[in-house]
Amino acid sequence: MKSILVITPDAAVSQAIGSALGGDPGLKVETKASSLTQLNGKAVKFAQEHDFIIFDTDPGNEADLHAIEELARDRREGVILLALTSSDISLAAARKLTRAGVDEVLPYPITGAELTEQLDRLRARATPEVVKGGAGARIGRLIAVAQARGGSGATTVALNLADALTGKGGFLHKADKHKVALVDFDLQFGTIGSALDLDEQDTLLKLAQDGTVPDIRFLEQSMATLPGGLSVLPAPSKFAPVDALRADQVAAILDLLRQTNDYVVVDLPRALVGWVEPVIEQTDELLIVTDLAVPSVRHARRLMDFFKTVNIGLQTTVVLNRESRPLIRSGVHKEAAAALNSKLEFWLPVDEKAARAAVDQGKPLSAVASRSPLTKAIGHLAKAITKALPAAARVGASR
Repeated sequence: MKSILVITPDAAVSQAIGSALGGDPGLKVETKASSLTQLNGKAVKFAQEHDFIIFDTDPGNEADLHAIEELARDRREGVILLALTSSDISLAAARKLTRAGVDEVLPYPITGAELTEQLDRLRARATPEVVKGGAGARIGRLIAVAQARGGSGATTVALNLADALTGKGGFLHKADKHKVALVDFDLQFGTIGSALDLDEQDTLLKLAQDGTVPDIRFLEQSMATLPGGLSVLPAPSKFAPVDALRADQVAAILDLLRQTNDYVVVDLPRALVGWVEPVIEQTDELLIVTDLAVPSVRHARRLMDFFKTVNIGLQTTVVLNRESRPLIRSGVHKEAAAALNSKLEFWLPVDEKAARAAVDQGKPLSAVASRSPLTKAIGHLAKAITKALPAAARVGASR
């Protein structure tokens, strides 16, 4: 049985959550009529006794953020923190909470069905099925990359971000090497395989045609490994219907890869087909690759809003591709930042020479142009991700 502690001074909130979850025999719900700061550190003690902590908070309250940081730092392994906050919370405010240590941000009011769905998803994420030989299993971080428009360069970002996340370059500390998998889910127009000069293969198409759910052996035999250690599952070399895969097949691929890698990077298709949902549900960080053109910014905003309906607590980062960081931001930059509700922290400059050399040689940018401003910018993006989403610890065989 899983134990849930609800911390809120609002009796209506605690009653609503209690009513929503009270019918689940697998859950035990306890409430504390208080705020995190009013508990004066007692919340840490409670975090040793419960599996989930749900609490009211205001991301603008520095005392609350400090209390969350303390709770996240001292909690028992496996305890999940969920923050209840206003339904109109901005992405910037949600990021404040996740940086403080919150695992999921839940807008209130929330229906009982939505809350139960979020808890089920988090329970599954916290206790994944461990691959045989479990001492070497992981719970990897999932980074999804989406394009605001065709030709935005999202595939280049996904490929070279995955390469940078391996930690073999100069932007990550030498000791911080990670096992990384890259998946090209753009079934119709995916180009990662050709960009890396990989042998043509149709694993995903065969999977779709056979209707089978893959196991770890199937994936290991299907993935190519680059000299730097990056594992790649390319899109089919033959044309495949965009809806050829089923959601359970995609979920199984991601589950297996997250158990055997520190980071999994997914290059999403532009089409929002049904099987994209399990990708977004498991995503720890969504990167929206765009430029500053008005249509691109508008479509990026629509994508962000859509994906948030699938994963309420989804963390989203805007990556401006083929855009150099300005010394002084213009009105256009400020308007884009406001429209996207983003600080616009990541700018990837144009470097056609380096990008062309990488494609011509079938290698990541780091292998052919390590000093390129573009390579360095992607390295900084990777460094920021590893800081915000540290590689998960290995899962013991007994878990």
